[in-house]
This record gives sequence, C-alpha cells and structure tokens, in this order.
Amino acid sequence: MNFKPALGHEAIHVRFSKALEEQRLHHAWLLYGMKGIGKACEAMAMAALYLCEHRNGSEQQGAHACGECHGCCMLKAGSHPDFIMLERLEKKRDITVDQIREVLSFLSLTGMQSEKRVVVLNDAEMMNLQAANALLKGLEEPSGGSLLLMVCHDLMRLPATIRSRCMLGHCAPLGDTHMNHVLAGMEFSDVAKKMAVEIAGGRPGHVACLQDHKVVDGLLQWQALLKDVQRADVGDLQNWLDTHLTMIPHELIIDVALQEIQSQWDGTGSFTSRESLLKTMWSLAAWPKEVVRHSLRAGPALMALLLELRLVLKSCAVA
Repeated sequence: MNFKPALGHEAIHVRFSKALEEQRLHHAWLLYGMKGIGKACEAMAMAALYLCEHRNGSEQQGAHACGECHGCCMLKAGSHPDFIMLERLEKKRDITVDQIREVLSFLSLTGMQSEKRVVVLNDAEMMNLQAANALLKGLEEPSGGSLLLMVCHDLMRLPATIRSRCMLGHCAPLGDTHMNHVLAGMEFSDVAKKMAVEIAGGRPGHVACLQDHKVVDGLLQWQALLKDVQRADVGDLQNWLDTHLTMIPHELIIDVALQEIQSQWDGTGSFTSRESLLKTMWSLAAWPKEVVRHSLRAGPALMALLLELRLVLKSCAVA
C-alpha cells in the first residue's frame, strides 16, 4: 500500500494535496499516461490522503497519509468501508454499466467512517458506451464528500464529455533517476535486469513481471526464435505461442519482437517494401490493444502477423 506520492508524479500529488487543504478539491480526477508508470499507485496515494485522519508532509512536497491511523490501517488491510477499487472483471472485454451503477450508488451514500467516499477506477478507457454514459450522469451530479479517481492509459478513448468534467493529471514515464531507484528495489536476475533496462522505457510496471524466471526464460526463447524470423520454423513459433501467450504480458512480447525486427533490418529495400514493413510493425505494436478491443483470439492473430512479417522481410531482402 502506497501512502507517499508515487515516484515521478509528485507534482500531481502536490496539486491534489493543496486543493484538499484549501477545501477546493474537485470531485473527479483523471490520471492519464502510458501503462506501467505508476498512475494507479499515485491514485491510491491520493485516496489514502483523502481518507487519512492524521496527514503528514510539507507545503513543498504536499501532504501524504500517515499510514498509522484507523483509516489508513483499514485501507492497508483492504477493509475500508468507504473505499472501492473498480477494475475490469477477469475475462471481460469492458467495464460494464452494472459496475458503474454500483459505484455511483456507493458514492451517493453517506460514508460509514465519515462523510467521505472514494472510488479508484482503473483502466477507465475500458468502459463501454453504456457505462460511460452512466458515469457521465454521476459526474454531472456529484454527491457531497464523494471522490472519483480515474486511471486511464488511452485518454482519447474516453468521451470528451467525461474528460471535460475531470481534473486532468498527465503522468509521464519515469526519468532515469527514478527508474534506477524503482528497478533497484525489484528482485531481478542479471539477465532479467539487462532485459528490463532495455525495454522498460520509463515504465517500471511494464517490466515488473521479469522478476519471474519463467517469464524471462520464455522471452529469451522468443528472442531466439525471432533472431532470423524469415527462417524460423512455423511449428516452433506456434508451440511458443501456445505455451506462453497466457503467461507473458502481450506488450512485452511485442516489445521484444520489435527490437529483434529493428536489429535485423538494415534499412534496404524498395520504397514499397519499406512501407509494407513499417505497416506490419505498426500492426504488431497495435496487436495487444486490438486483441482486447475486438475480442480477437490472440494466438491466431499474432501468428498471422508473424507470417506477414516473414513475407515482407523477404521482399525487402530481394529488393
């Protein structure tokens, strides 16, 4: 449980803290930015501060939850009656209208510990249209003491009507100093640490799973298969997908794939072949989101892209 501002997002925390101290706190905040940079951690720090009974901190760095009062202890234990964390249900494509209605009903009640109620809505861009419309009504008619903290990885997927009713907080990828500090606190093997540094891109959450040796071993196998993707055995590629797609985050799979493609391509080829390669790489980069957005079967969709990539790379080599 994070009670202090998330590394790299202190400026947003200070804004929130000052607004709370001056009793001019907006009822809905929207933290947006790349996935894996600590937005949800910061949202939890803000929720803890709001519910805390004895705040600590300074004017320059902003206040933070004490971590010791009754409210903080309940929040840490996951039993605070005036707090809800809402996420997309497992195996569901969207955040549903029923989930949003449940949240709005909760926010309309009087808090059990005080007048305050807090909801952290993660992956807010995954709301379907009905859910977004239901939330909009709640944003237009907020209840006293209610606070909605939304976390969003793709801001433009949220309706403009929702964005315009929230206090926006842009969260940028972490700089080298903060990244080194976070990575130092993770239990990486030497191989995993090297891989994490190469593909993190300021997103510690993006590489946290590399603490699992099975994930690292799987990605090393993936790298080996893609060393010469034009000649890789299709059966071996299929076996890898069947074994690892449910274990390794799709974004990491694509990061490693794109790294290997870039290392193999020397920039030669006709204009048409280069354009085809860039288009295929773009499709690979979009594959994780497309799987969720359109409920695609992940394995067949990725295999189709890999076969297309083989043909494009061959055409570049011939040209």
